[in-house]
Amino acid sequence: MKIGLLVLAALLLVPSGQGAAAASLAHYIEEALAHNDELAGARAAELAAAHGVRKNGVLPDPVLAVQYYLQPVETRTGPQEAAIGINQQLPWPGKLALAKEQARRQQGVLARRLEAVELGVIRQVKEAYVEYGYNSAARRITRQGLELLRYSESVALNRYSTGKLDLDKVLRLQVEVVLLEERLQGLIDRQDVLRTRLNGLLGAPRQTKRQAPATLPVVGLAMPEAELYELARRKSPRLAEADTVIAREKVAVAQAEKDFWPDLTVSLKTIVTGSAEFGDPPDSGRDPVIAGLTLNIPLFRDKRHGAVAEQRHEVLAARSRRAQLVQELDGAIEQVLAKYRSSRRRHDFYEQSVLPKLRQEVEVGLQSFQDGSQGALALLAAEKELLRFELEQSRARADQAIAVARLEELAGVTLAQWQAVPLGEEVPAEHQLQ
Repeated sequence: MKIGLLVLAALLLVPSGQGAAAASLAHYIEEALAHNDELAGARAAELAAAHGVRKNGVLPDPVLAVQYYLQPVETRTGPQEAAIGINQQLPWPGKLALAKEQARRQQGVLARRLEAVELGVIRQVKEAYVEYGYNSAARRITRQGLELLRYSESVALNRYSTGKLDLDKVLRLQVEVVLLEERLQGLIDRQDVLRTRLNGLLGAPRQTKRQAPATLPVVGLAMPEAELYELARRKSPRLAEADTVIAREKVAVAQAEKDFWPDLTVSLKTIVTGSAEFGDPPDSGRDPVIAGLTLNIPLFRDKRHGAVAEQRHEVLAARSRRAQLVQELDGAIEQVLAKYRSSRRRHDFYEQSVLPKLRQEVEVGLQSFQDGSQGALALLAAEKELLRFELEQSRARADQAIAVARLEELAGVTLAQWQAVPLGEEVPAEHQLQ
């Protein structure tokens, strides 16, 4: 019995090792970048803007006019029967170039927005992956705690049958077993929610099976925290988008200023003339050709001054939005950094100080309970504390990884070695996502 007790304690109280690998995080990210619906929409919008650049900066189509005289106009050289003309509008020099530049700036805005969406999708995939791993670790820890409780229950029943333990102590252990079984079932059921979330991010059908990592990644920052703020100013696609918006509004100011100048229209027209009916004039039947030049007169200048002032204030508004965005970015980084530090401290404290002592306490308690020198309730309290802090340690590790993922989205760059994380042992078939 004592040998069995020691083997059980060794299996249940030491941290689980690594085993067969599940699908890697890199594979999930690659699948999401290829099939995520939100990302596909942002990519299509950017491509639409890229094609839209081609339609700007081009002259308007010429206008062909054909006129037929219902009643021919008699002239000395013959009757005028029809007229054919073509008109071409010529915007004031610089207007077409500004229109093309405006379209390019808009494409740049959507391109930066696409980068932000990509970072957001990658962050969501990493969070889903971490939550997936946390649920798997929580199931494993809870299952180990349940086995430990069941063993304690069997020992308690044996001692009760010999009259060495009161019934209320046995019943208390049995209640805790039922409660822990219910908790384990809740964690198993949560896999459906995690499966749906992850499949949605990957653009896959809801029922697609996903094998969760059985251990959580330990992800830490690979650079000093103080450098994150400057890095975000240089790399954040949200700030890059704000800069492009400012540049776009400046082009709009130049466009509004160009409206003070007129647009020209050149035309060429010929009149179809029949042969003279009387006499033989020298120009009989000759079709006259008429060249013309027209321009609009920008007479109402107050509305043009208003348009210029409007666009200049749009530039000021865009600059203010960027300044506000910098403040929001700094605040978000500081907030996430605080969560990162807190989760890292909790994880290290539990792993280095609390859990080793609790594992030793439970191991000693099991032996004492077996030989009758310790009561069942004391052992139960130690087992519950061990289960609680093992789950707290896993939660702290998950929170630390999630904080790094959010910092990466804010900074616009990868900050940790996500691809080298351990994936742990294979999840039993009955606990895999169905």
